Amino acid sequence: MNLSPRRLIRIVLSVIIIAAIWLRAAREWRDQSGLWLAGSITLSLLLLLVVIVEVSGVLRRKRRPADEVPKRPLGLDT
Repeated sequence: MNLSPRRLIRIVLSVIIIAAIWLRAAREWRDQSGLWLAGSITLSLLLLLVVIVEVSGVLRRKRRPADEVPKRPLGLDT
C-alpha cells in the first residue's frame, strides 16, 4: 500500500472535519436551523466522497503500460 503524506493528510483532515461537524450537530440539535443541518449533511457527504476517492486510489493496483502496437507490422509494410 503506497500512501503519500499528502493523501494521508487529506484523509485524516476530512475525517476530523466530519467528526467535528457531527459532534456539534448532535450537541446543538434543537437550536440549529434546518438550513444549517442541510449544509452540514452536504459538507459531510462531500468530505466522505473525498475519503472514498483517496482510499480507493490507494487500494487501486498500478497497471503496467500496454504494449505498443507497431503501425506497420513486419511483412505487411508493402
